Amino acid sequence: MGNHEFDLGTGVLGGLISGEAEGEILGADFAGTNFPYLSTNLDFSTDENLAGLEVAGGQAPQPNSVTSSTVIDVNGENIGVIGAITPTLGSISAPGNVGISPSPFDTNPTAEQLDALAREIQLEVDALLAANPDMNKVVLLAHMQQLFIEEGLAERLQNVDIIVAGGSNTRLFDENDRPREGDSIQGEYPQFITNAGGTTTALVNTDGSYKYVGRLVLDFDGDGNIIPESYDPEISGAYATDDQGVADLNAAGFIDPEIQEIADAIEAQIIATESNVFGVSEVFLNGNRSGEIDEPLDLDGVRTQETNLGNLTADANLAEAQEADPTVVASVKNGGGIRASIGSVVVPAGGTEAVRIPNEEIVVDGQVIKPEGGISQNDIQTTLAFNNGLTLLTLTKEELVAVLEHGVSALPGVSGQFGQISGVKLSFDPDLPEGDRSDF
Repeated sequence: MGNHEFDLGTGVLGGLISGEAEGEILGADFAGTNFPYLSTNLDFSTDENLAGLEVAGGQAPQPNSVTSSTVIDVNGENIGVIGAITPTLGSISAPGNVGISPSPFDTNPTAEQLDALAREIQLEVDALLAANPDMNKVVLLAHMQQLFIEEGLAERLQNVDIIVAGGSNTRLFDENDRPREGDSIQGEYPQFITNAGGTTTALVNTDGSYKYVGRLVLDFDGDGNIIPESYDPEISGAYATDDQGVADLNAAGFIDPEIQEIADAIEAQIIATESNVFGVSEVFLNGNRSGEIDEPLDLDGVRTQETNLGNLTADANLAEAQEADPTVVASVKNGGGIRASIGSVVVPAGGTEAVRIPNEEIVVDGQVIKPEGGISQNDIQTTLAFNNGLTLLTLTKEELVAVLEHGVSALPGVSGQFGQISGVKLSFDPDLPEGDRSDF
């Protein structure tokens, strides 16, 4: 379970899981999930919309449910699967009355906070293994937003063989993997980390938005411990989901007709929203999470610096607010609310390095539906995916300073709190102590 499941509140989430949400798929009524949502550090019993969906952990997968863990039978062998979510959930989404542990937990957590989170997860690991004496393989699905947190958990946990990380969109590749055009390598796939039990945990992560599919094939010894030397980059890794990736795998003949029907329906909706053009930009509008160069922590994105798209959206917010109240003087927008760039990253023909360009022209059935540089409804909905409303607040000078200081307090981390601002200027030094980084 990730933070975005909660973006529209637990009422919407509960309806989607249970099947009570209105709608249909391919002519059939929506039936909800045929799998459980997992998180061991959430207490669903305190939320009226999710309490009735909670089942005990450690069972075979139950549809239309939320729980802490599940046990999957793979060729007669039980595999434990546990979920865990960022304890910062309450500050980045809308989890209602769901209980979150541990607390407090900072965006850049202390060692003690990581210890507390590991203890919470370890309790579930131990319970699973105690209830299943023959089980010796456990997978943790962690959605921590920043890869260093999952790395810290790998070092602190025992009897967790694989951690599938999520939320950071960190692109991990092995020596045989091909990044999509414009993407860079941000680490090794997988990371093998010595855990608290002295054995090895494999940590994997791929980019978001279905840009890659990760595959991990490993051998285990008789005690259920990973054999790192069994990793074969010819078999495992991060597979690009572009046309070239399909061709590389000779997979065109394996397209599922039902899935293709769903994809075609989605494509029709995309064409409709791409055709609705609101403006034109002659430059790439930078909404990157953390940049495009070959650094695990590249400070070139809306979560770490001022960007042109950050400025544009903050300026638009200020203009809209001043329509309602001409006395409004400033706008503050968190960088994490900007979800994508507007433009493309390409390697020009004959070139070797990626460049950023405005949106390219889109032609469908011989008709230009979007001009070069066009900014469409689809671009706006993708970039501002949360569709958050504007809120007007009256702040003292000291309170405004505190808000802006908070925006830079997590650097160099790529948390979403970095401020994209309008109507006010500041400079900051990320090397100074937290709370004393800004100057106005």
